[in-house]
Amino acid sequence: MADGLQRLVDENAIRQITAFYSDAVTHLDAQRAASIYAEDGSVVVEGLELNGRDAIEAGMRQSFAAFDLLQLIAHGGLIAIDGDQAQARWSTTELTIRKGAQHFNVIFGRYEDRLVRLPVGWRFARRVFTMAGRTQMEVTKLQLNPMFGGVGPIGATV
Repeated sequence: MADGLQRLVDENAIRQITAFYSDAVTHLDAQRAASIYAEDGSVVVEGLELNGRDAIEAGMRQSFAAFDLLQLIAHGGLIAIDGDQAQARWSTTELTIRKGAQHFNVIFGRYEDRLVRLPVGWRFARRVFTMAGRTQMEVTKLQLNPMFGGVGPIGATV
């Protein structure tokens, strides 16, 4: 495959796992979200670091249990590929409601990623989330669709 075409294929695969991750988080599915990390991958969120896919999944399960709503939107991705390694940066918006909360949160930030190509495809080797800011509004001002969470994954794996 020509170098330019391979770069496009790789960039598309990285965009796909990022979308897969966002979808899994949005559906509070820790197993799917953790599945696109390398076995020895790591994630850092606001100073808390989790190392290894199993620890990442356990941490996500614990975190996700606190939410009635968590929608992650990753956009504006920049990707640089160097052989079987890549770096990416994504702007993010998270919309959250914690269980029993009176406020709806909007969180702005970014993910900075290091990725690795494995036999199964591209996987996150390390993700670092940095929050830029957040705002809140009263939950009573938000109109939620109770049917939103019932949608299953489009694809089981990436």
